[in-house]
Order: sequence, then structure tokens, then C-alpha cells
Amino acid sequence: MPLRFLLYLTLILFGHVCVGQNMQIAYDFDRLPQTLMLNPGAEIDFDQHYGVPLLSNLYFQFGASNTGVTYNNIVQGTDNLNQILTNLNLQNPSSSDVYVLNQQLEIFNAGFRMRDTRHYLSFGLYQEANGFGRHPKDLTDLFFNGNDQNGDGMPETDDPYDLSELNAVGELIGVWHVGINRTINDRLTLGGRLKLYSGALGIQTKSNNGIYSLSQVPFGFEHVFQKMNAGISSSGLVNNQGVSIVGDPGEVLANALGGGGNYGFGIDFGFTVKSDNDLTFTGSIRDLGFINFSNDVTTYEIEEDFIIEDVPFDPPEGQEVDYWDDLWTSYYEAGLLEDKLDTLASAYTQIRPVKLSGSVKKTKTRRKKVNSAYRTVSCDQDFIGDTTLESEYGLQVYSEFRPVTVLWAVTGFYSRQFSKSLNAKFTYTVDRFSFYNIGVGVSARIKQFNLFVAADNLLALPSVRDSNYQSFQLGMNVIIK
Repeated sequence: MPLRFLLYLTLILFGHVCVGQNMQIAYDFDRLPQTLMLNPGAEIDFDQHYGVPLLSNLYFQFGASNTGVTYNNIVQGTDNLNQILTNLNLQNPSSSDVYVLNQQLEIFNAGFRMRDTRHYLSFGLYQEANGFGRHPKDLTDLFFNGNDQNGDGMPETDDPYDLSELNAVGELIGVWHVGINRTINDRLTLGGRLKLYSGALGIQTKSNNGIYSLSQVPFGFEHVFQKMNAGISSSGLVNNQGVSIVGDPGEVLANALGGGGNYGFGIDFGFTVKSDNDLTFTGSIRDLGFINFSNDVTTYEIEEDFIIEDVPFDPPEGQEVDYWDDLWTSYYEAGLLEDKLDTLASAYTQIRPVKLSGSVKKTKTRRKKVNSAYRTVSCDQDFIGDTTLESEYGLQVYSEFRPVTVLWAVTGFYSRQFSKSLNAKFTYTVDRFSFYNIGVGVSARIKQFNLFVAADNLLALPSVRDSNYQSFQLGMNVIIK
């Protein structure tokens, strides 16, 4: 039946998505145009920018809080969903483990300083794919072991399994945006950004509630479902017959650019404040908004308690998917679920995950050494132009509010101008995915052309298939001062 297709898709999200959009390297780095996307109130020093179409910002990030969830441990050598889920379960994930995926592609991005030069207007369009899942420990135990958790051949009765752990969301969207950056004075810069979301594909579970347990009665067993309020919704994925309705890539992209009928709004705010002692404070809040999915929506809900009389669940090892698939089909065809399961086509609203970023940094300037015919001297900027270079070090914090959990990160960083055309930033990040994440970003300018590249978790790059976390970012822009 259609619901099992969405349930398996949710399981794939848990097992295949192997964390949010921190972008700690690009944040407040080298006054790039992309810093305005992370903090609309960032300080900038250019008059115009034009992103190279489709190449101004390429970003990919994946992560799992369980360090054993890697490509080699989960996917390598598998050829079916059952093997992938089995490999995932062998890593002994807990109910606090999360899996997150984020990908971004800027279609175009541009900006210019307005007639009132205190104001800088920027605008553009980018495509984004997100996946988030919390590991449902109770349901995973039931999926693999049925009602015999200790393997002694005797089913356990009255053990509760919490359905609220089933929590996942995925989406493919396009984001049109326009932002304004205003320099208030030498110490304060403010900014805001308005976003129009266009959803192409979406899937999310409800804030599920429910308790399952097995009870023994005089003539057998009962599967008892209590306090039920559970459901799963999708848009653009399957129809109410369980048939895939995902179009070809061109159609999906067109829907993401505004033709899908799923729309929403969001806003960003940010600021930069400078103090007397060369300290700079920044902060931003992003994606205060929502998307209303109303096109090709299929929702399945169970909102009433029920009991099924049957033998205890006992999935055979290595054939769990087939077991549960056959069991679902038999229950549905026998009418045991048909009157409990509501199928709806009504729209649903997906709240965007709010992101908070902040930083404090110390800026130091140094005088560039130049060669004299008689000796090497250090020249002040007052005497020879463009001879002072900057170094910065400080701390960044990040929070992303996901269902039932908060993703967080703390980053120490050091950035250095090696010349007026070359800058680098080095980061050390601690978050839910790693305690030894070292990253580096490099920004190079050749006249008006800018190229920047950033990579995280450098220690894992030589064996990326054994890494539970990685991110990469690349961008090309034309910057006019």
C-alpha cells in the first residue's frame, strides 16, 4: 500500500543520509558576496558583484552523529535496502543520533551599491536540498527483533515501544531572495533579506505520538496501539495509489524554480558591530519562515487507538523488509488497518529550521615589507598605499533548530591576508558530528575575478569513505570595488 512506500523512503533517509548549513569557513570570510547569505548585516567593501552562473556557490555537506555511520560501513558492497538498514543497525545507534544532508547550488547571485552608498542591494536564486532524520531506536529494535528482543525464543509482553521517535524531514526547494545591507556608521552595519521559497519535493513526519506493546490474552496475543496520533506527508513523491509521480530532472528543477505550486516566505536579519579595541561582533538569524506544500500532497494519519489479534512479531534475520512488507499487505487486505488509516490530500505546512550564527573576533594589522635598493624596510600605509594586511582570530557559534533537537557548533578560527589578493581561513570546530574537525578556506582575487574554495574535516579527506562527516564549498564571483 502507499504508506509503506513513504515509510521505506523515510528509512532510506535514516540509513542513506550519512549537518545543517553551518558554513563556518565562509562565515565572515574575506568579505565575499556569499557572506551576505550567512549574515545580511556583514561588512563588505565592494560596489558590485556578479556570481558566475551555477558556479558562484556550490556547497555539499553530510554528517551522522554516530561515527560508525560511514559509506564503507553502511553502503559498501550492498545491493538492497535490507542490507543497508542491517549495516546501520550494527553501528548500535541510539535515539539521540541524527543524520543530516544539505546541498546548495546558486543559480545566480548579484548585487550593487545604491545611489545612497550606505545601502547595498543583493539578490539571486539558489536551489537547496535538505534531509534530516532522528534515529528511531525503539522502532528499529522492533523492526529487527520483533517481540523477542533478547533472542531467547519467548516474546516479551507489555514492553512499550515509543512511536514518537519517528521523526524525519526532506525537501528539494528553490529560494528567490533579495536583501539590503546598510552601513549605519563606522561601527555598525545592519541587514535583512526576504526569501520566497518554491518547493519541488517534500516529505515529513508529524510530531508523532503513540505507544505499541504486545499483550498476552487467554487465547493468544494482542498487538496494542495506544495514544495514537501519527502520520507522514509527502508532496510530489507518490500518489494515493503508491505510484511514484516524480518527474524527470528538468520538471523537478522547473518546480523548484517556481512552478511547483508549493510556496512560502522567510526572512533573515544580521548585524556587525565594531568596538574601540579592534573587536568585532557579528550575529544573524536565518530562515524565519515556512513552506506550504499543496501540490500533489498525500498524507496518511492514524489518530485512534486499535488492537490487532495475531501471533507475536518475528522477522527472520536478513529478510526483515520482506517480512514487514508481507505483514502490512496481509493486515490491509484483511481490513485490519483500512478503517484506522486516513488518506488525505490536504496541504501541510513545513516550518523552516531557524539558524542562529554569531562571532567575536580580534583584528590585527601588520605592515607589508617591501624591498629597497639599500635595505628591506617596513612601510606604513601612510607612505605606501595598500601595504597593510590583516589577520583575524576569534570564536564563532552556530545553532540550528530541528525537530526534537538542536544542532550546534563552536568554531575557533584564524584568518590571514597573505597579500591583497590572497586570504586564508583556518578553523577548528566542535559539534555533534566531530570533536576534531579542522577546516581551511582559501580566497584568491585576480583583478576583479574571485575564486574561493573551502573544505572541512581535513583529517578525514584521505579516507573520506570512512568519514561520518564532510563538507565542501566552491565559488566564483566578479567583484568590482
